[in-house]
Amino acid sequence: MRVEHGVMSILALLVTTAATADRLSLRWKDINTRDVVRWEGDTAVVDPESQMNELACNIFVNQNAVRNASESFGIPETWISISYHTDEELREKRNDLAKRAAKRGMVMDVTKNQFRVDYDWVVQRSIHDVRDAARRIQSAARKSGYHKPRELVGAMASFVQELEYRLPGEFRINADGDRILTAGAMMPLQTLAEGWGDCDTKSLLFASLVRSLDLADVCFVAMQDHLFAAVRLRASPGDHVIRHDGSDWLLVELSDAWPLGHVPHDHLTTIRRGSYTLVELD
Repeated sequence: MRVEHGVMSILALLVTTAATADRLSLRWKDINTRDVVRWEGDTAVVDPESQMNELACNIFVNQNAVRNASESFGIPETWISISYHTDEELREKRNDLAKRAAKRGMVMDVTKNQFRVDYDWVVQRSIHDVRDAARRIQSAARKSGYHKPRELVGAMASFVQELEYRLPGEFRINADGDRILTAGAMMPLQTLAEGWGDCDTKSLLFASLVRSLDLADVCFVAMQDHLFAAVRLRASPGDHVIRHDGSDWLLVELSDAWPLGHVPHDHLTTIRRGSYTLVELD
């Protein structure tokens, strides 16, 4: 029996609102628990009698915390336009803008008015916000017999994978109607509350969940048009890994349902050529 990597049940989501907190009733299947006989390219050949573990838990999300997290991230569009009279004044204003942007999770190229997300800033600011959710996911996994770090990390990954894939905009609109540059990212607590994200936002949520419980070290593997997470865990035969800091790091695709240590071969080829940037997270 052949099973495509993305054939999964849709994450069941029931939202109950009480005061400022939402109770999210979640149910999902862990793709890491399939009994894969072998891989043929990007297709997993699965034992027809095997079944994936189904996990379920309730997560409580405080809407005030979501709002605060969202408002802490990104810079007003008005900051980007700089008026100056001399080159020295331009340099000073760009350096000042870079410092202000850094306090809001954005890295500025001071030679241009270009910005990118400070992934480490986002994860470090989100660890506390998502820790309760991570504990509840971990508890659900342990009730299903998960004990090893790889199993628990896999539960986190499968949970994030089943969130809807959707691209955030380059800007968000704040409560005053101002455009805020976020470079296409969202804070992990917002991703959790909204139930969707793209490769960047899902990877940020995954990293925050895993790091909040110190389950494993996490880094990001950035390519031209994609982003993977990678976790420092002992590799099994056939795993797709990168070698970093003297250890194997398992590649984790979070846009779609892939088991830990397996990513699409076209991306894997690019990685093996060294065409990626490693983003370390504290």
